[in-house]
Amino acid sequence: MGPILLSQAGQDAIVVRAVRISGWFLLAWMVLYVISGYALAEEFGCDRILSEALATDLHANGKLDRLLVVFLAVRAFGATVLALRRRGWIKPRGKT
Repeated sequence: MGPILLSQAGQDAIVVRAVRISGWFLLAWMVLYVISGYALAEEFGCDRILSEALATDLHANGKLDRLLVVFLAVRAFGATVLALRRRGWIKPRGKT
């Protein structure tokens, strides 16, 4: 059984969906990152939302960083591929 080939429109739909979903996750992660940073600094009342221990665990120990980088990479790569296809710099592959 050979690989499953998707049409160009099917590939674009998957990339668009990945870009959109990763964007929503990026928004949530950035809000959590900012809140945890302000909780560590005890500003804007964010220390009442997150305890200092949880804020330190999330923000300073890098637990949010790994997923932030993954979501950012998915979004950046997908958006770049779509932009290059739109401009015609990436052509669809021919059938092999």
